[in-house]
Amino acid sequence: MNDLQMRLNELKSKIDRLDEPVKDVISSIVEILEMLIGKYKVHSEITDKISPLEFIKQKKLESHSDRVVGLAYYLFKFKGVDRFTVKDIEKMYDEARLVPPKNFSDIISKASKKGYFIECKEKIDGLKAWKISKEGIEYIESLSEE
Repeated sequence: MNDLQMRLNELKSKIDRLDEPVKDVISSIVEILEMLIGKYKVHSEITDKISPLEFIKQKKLESHSDRVVGLAYYLFKFKGVDRFTVKDIEKMYDEARLVPPKNFSDIISKASKKGYFIECKEKIDGLKAWKISKEGIEYIESLSEE
């Protein structure tokens, strides 16, 4: 049992001593937290099962263009990252131990022109931010697996 779950159990034992209106509110909050912990555990188990490199191999992403879109998909689906920057994709390449392309920005820009990415209005740490589009998600999901 992790530290967060232990603290929730301690809180649950203290709830019984509270008066009724407060008890109901705190009990509801604890239930929500337990649901979130459950979802986090499932999400963690999924991301622990497949690495970025395994995902690239599974989807047969051989070109840098496909890998960049695939890694944006991986960030979104497996890591819960909605908006990404060039730095995020560079980190994913590094994590997968892949030789990076010469110009990530150019690849992202071309993928955006194909409709795979949407440019965000807000920057992240001074860098242009992107979201994978519905088309980008559908493209990666349409690729056959091993």
